[in-house]
Amino acid sequence: MFDSRAQREMLQGLLMWSEIRGLGLVSGPSGAGKSITVRRFTRSLDESRFRVVQLSHACSTPTGFLRSLNRSLELPMRQHASDLFDQAHRHLTANGPERGAHPLLVLDDAEAMRGEILDLLRQLTNYAMDTEDRFSVLVTGTDAVLRTLKDPAMEPFNTRLSYVHALKPFNLDDTRNYVAFHLRAAGARDQLISDGAVRKLFQASGGTPRRINQLALHVLIQAAVAGIDAISTEFMQQQLSAHPLYDSTGAG
Repeated sequence: MFDSRAQREMLQGLLMWSEIRGLGLVSGPSGAGKSITVRRFTRSLDESRFRVVQLSHACSTPTGFLRSLNRSLELPMRQHASDLFDQAHRHLTANGPERGAHPLLVLDDAEAMRGEILDLLRQLTNYAMDTEDRFSVLVTGTDAVLRTLKDPAMEPFNTRLSYVHALKPFNLDDTRNYVAFHLRAAGARDQLISDGAVRKLFQASGGTPRRINQLALHVLIQAAVAGIDAISTEFMQQQLSAHPLYDSTGAG
């Protein structure tokens, strides 16, 4: 996997936070590499020290969230939300230092979570007057989650955060290295895409890896159709300008 500077910084920050523990937040544009970096982080953890519990889908109601949480913790279902909350809280806070692996809840797609669900997370982390973190929670989402957290009502949640990181898109150098990395992996010539064409690709994609992939693949297909064996700045510009989804993203 390509390793950008921004992703390395995020990974190192998460590893340091795992020792501090508590409530963490990672945000960034869709397709910037949050999920894959979080997966690298969780896979690098010592399984004897950490038990990762993944909640990969967002729930629209507090009761739905509590049901999903209890299901992920392999706890029985309860009829009332208060019983689900108490059951999950007892289970998570029972994991003291002498109880083995430290639970780490990972919640992806948090941009779809309402403030009341995020506040449930804060309430779950309340234990012994903040003197001890019996489990940790990592919340990840697009930049939309930051708009939710700017609501004054979310201040109690914000003050509980022990780690916050905003993953940035690639810069131009990252984009050059990313394209070269994939060309080498595919056995293609480094000169297949000119530097000027990579610049156009960077401008159109905004440095987001997923968009770089989509646009580069589109242009490579068009080059093959046209019988072109090297992508120039001009050809890249033509294809980006003609792309129905990206013709107004700054490629011109």
